[in-house]
Amino acid sequence: MKILMVLTSHDRLGDTGKNTGFWLEEFAAPYYVFKDAGAAITLASPKGGQPPLDPKSDEPDAQTKATQRFKQDQQAQDALAGTLKLSSVSADDYDAVFYPGGHGPLWDLSEDAASIALIEAMYAAGKPVAAVCHAPGVLRRTKAPGGAPLVQGKAVTGFANSEEAAVGLTDVVPFLVEDALKKLGGNYSKTDDWKPYTVCDGNLITGQNPASSEAGAEAVLQQLRAGDSTVAVALLVRLEVKPGKEADVESFLRGGLSIVQEETATSAWFAFRLGPSTFGIFDAFPDEAGRQAHLSGRVAAALMEKAPELFAQPPVIEKVDVLAAKLPK
Repeated sequence: MKILMVLTSHDRLGDTGKNTGFWLEEFAAPYYVFKDAGAAITLASPKGGQPPLDPKSDEPDAQTKATQRFKQDQQAQDALAGTLKLSSVSADDYDAVFYPGGHGPLWDLSEDAASIALIEAMYAAGKPVAAVCHAPGVLRRTKAPGGAPLVQGKAVTGFANSEEAAVGLTDVVPFLVEDALKKLGGNYSKTDDWKPYTVCDGNLITGQNPASSEAGAEAVLQQLRAGDSTVAVALLVRLEVKPGKEADVESFLRGGLSIVQEETATSAWFAFRLGPSTFGIFDAFPDEAGRQAHLSGRVAAALMEKAPELFAQPPVIEKVDVLAAKLPK
């Protein structure tokens, strides 16, 4: 899995003279969800290099396990300090894109041509497009393949007007995320202020606030896993049977098929005749967990029960050839 995370480069909070940027929890929580899942993560921002951190997100009362982990992770800090310039990345190179929030994206990413083009390309390709808190504001100028606003008619969420009022910035931000999503025709919904809330509509994933960032990242992984185009393991087994014992083996294989049809771990299982005394078995699994479950399941138990008879002296099955490979679904 290759996941692109896009952060803001904007550091000024309107005309207040205060600093803003990205919100640390909204970066750190998804970052570690992706990292712990084995994803290859690329970080980008409009200007490249170190994106500005909203100082309020670095205050003691805003810390979480993920932010504390980040502060002890020099590799992650180095990656953040060296974000790619957004205009240099291609949607073709990634399986999903995730936008952490903070107030900064309302000023730069919501109007950034490279960001808009990236989102439109990823969405049109059916790849997960996720944004949390203020980051759903980056969808403001994006279009669906037919030319309508990308969020039109879609279930979405984002930083609520009541949450913006609670932090005293209603009259400071260039636009309110909730109002913008509604104006574009989005089916906006929310939960209580500061509570986790994530909405998925197709491959568009949005989260309401900082507490929603981890769930938003998990939703991305769920979609990527559901759309995985490979089978973890496929087996092709060739059996050479002692002449005169074909009916016994065929009966056994038919019994195995009936058992397989009752198990959910196997993606496909076929038994077939390759010749007068030769049989083939094709067995495929959706993932490694499926393979392990299958090997510990009823098919394996039935095989072990039958094995002494099939491989007795003289053996019913004289030769077994096994080929294992990864195959497309």
